[in-house]
Amino acid sequence: MKSILLTFSIVLTSLSFGQQGGLHTFQFLDLDFNSRSMALGGDFIALKDGDIDLSVANPASITSSMDNKISLNHFVYPSGINYGQLAYAKNFEKVGTFVGHLRYVNYGKFTRTDETGTEQGSFTAGDYALGAGYSHELNKYFSIGANFNMLFSHYETYTSFGVGVDMATIFHDEKSNITASLIARNIGYQIKGFTKSNHEALPIEVLAGISYKFHHAPFRLSLMGTDLTNWDLTYNDPTLVPTVDQLTGDTIAVPRASFVTKLAYHTNFGVEILPNENFFIRAGFNFGRRNGLGVENRKGASGISFGLGLKTTNFVFNYGISFYSAAGISNSFGITYQVGGKRTKRKTAQKE
Repeated sequence: MKSILLTFSIVLTSLSFGQQGGLHTFQFLDLDFNSRSMALGGDFIALKDGDIDLSVANPASITSSMDNKISLNHFVYPSGINYGQLAYAKNFEKVGTFVGHLRYVNYGKFTRTDETGTEQGSFTAGDYALGAGYSHELNKYFSIGANFNMLFSHYETYTSFGVGVDMATIFHDEKSNITASLIARNIGYQIKGFTKSNHEALPIEVLAGISYKFHHAPFRLSLMGTDLTNWDLTYNDPTLVPTVDQLTGDTIAVPRASFVTKLAYHTNFGVEILPNENFFIRAGFNFGRRNGLGVENRKGASGISFGLGLKTTNFVFNYGISFYSAAGISNSFGITYQVGGKRTKRKTAQKE
């Protein structure tokens, strides 16, 4: 166990020096691919409750209770973009449980023109990630897991192929109802670039999260930390320069984000309300999304998200809606089915 944790620590240390914004390929990997996560503010990873959708984002949360579950999540994005995730779990005796998944993004159809603007037909564009995940329990509290992903993109006649790995560890204590997780994702290499001499880095990211379910109240609170190796996520306009107050002659410095603002850009908050074991109400807040995408002076509900969940004997239905800006919102729908019906009586996570 010590060697495993040491390896994970070394990887995280190396990543802290390796990420720079705006220089990456396969950026679609940063999207939320399940409705529950989107409803809880995004990048929700701190739970181990048998949810196959969350296991794709956090392979350390894979458990044998996911055996023969299949799920589909589909998102309707602004500008007609559609994307989603298909996942299936299978438990193999004496080996463990594997979760296979396909993540896809369809950007739609575009008009092809030459340099003079003359139309020459149309073309499509899309991104895909085909992968599998596995988890291993170290003891009653800690588990580790990993995803291996094959990545493919096509934009008109340009194509790219790569491979990536996600590494995760999770702490889950059923007695205290506390779950905490740490993930390093998108560690990999672009094998074939869009052009011959161009190979870009993957969008490597380190995330951490914690959630707590109250013992005597139907609430679960969560706090996610994102982009932990890239401290300043704010935008500083390079064209701005200090000015001079014409009345007092004082120099007015260029406004800079405060420590608290920079910290807030890394946080996503979520709350899940559990009136009973079959119905769930969710809400989330993403500070970075609100300030990064919200229209100046018209932020409205930007950064806020909501969702619902409904569980029956063999089905789980999820819905999420996220407000990006006054210009658009995203709706998502998810369904999970227990193939062959429920074979054993297990406690559902969302009841813990």
